[in-house]
Amino acid sequence: MYVQPKDSRQRYTKECLSRVFLKILETKSLADITVSEISTAAGISRKTFYKYYSNPFAFLKALEEDLFVGFKQELATLPPNVFDITPSLIEFAEKHRVLVRAALENWDSHGFIDQALEYLYRTYRKDWEAANPDMSKRDVGFLFQYVVSGLVGVLRFWLVDNPKMPASEVISRADYLLRLSTPR
Repeated sequence: MYVQPKDSRQRYTKECLSRVFLKILETKSLADITVSEISTAAGISRKTFYKYYSNPFAFLKALEEDLFVGFKQELATLPPNVFDITPSLIEFAEKHRVLVRAALENWDSHGFIDQALEYLYRTYRKDWEAANPDMSKRDVGFLFQYVVSGLVGVLRFWLVDNPKMPASEVISRADYLLRLSTPR
């Protein structure tokens, strides 16, 4: 968890729920997970679960919001170059593979994926414009959306369809594709 509750009991309960929920998500789709299943595995009452979350979908949304905090922290340490940030973003996805896969499989507007794409655009738009002075701002926007949407597609193809592929291979393939499609 990137955002820790101040109260130690809340922190323990949320960490326990998160650990159990992510373990269940490794083998089941979100739609097939019940509050009873999560509560029983975590050793807490359903009432305690409902104190924090209304259902498993709301729980996933809360975990995605926390993940977005970590995503922003990760980006804050990186240079504004897509060739430099892509390996770090793939490694971030590897570290949080179950949650990122669930976010990709349950992609909704204003969820983690949309927030991440919007944040990337806001954070790096001016750098991309400066790096591509011969392109109009509109064309740079199209290029940016093309590249980052492609990266999301690569992450989904990896985490959902090829989960055994090592992150190093995904990084290598993403770098190859970036070099084919992106001016430097």
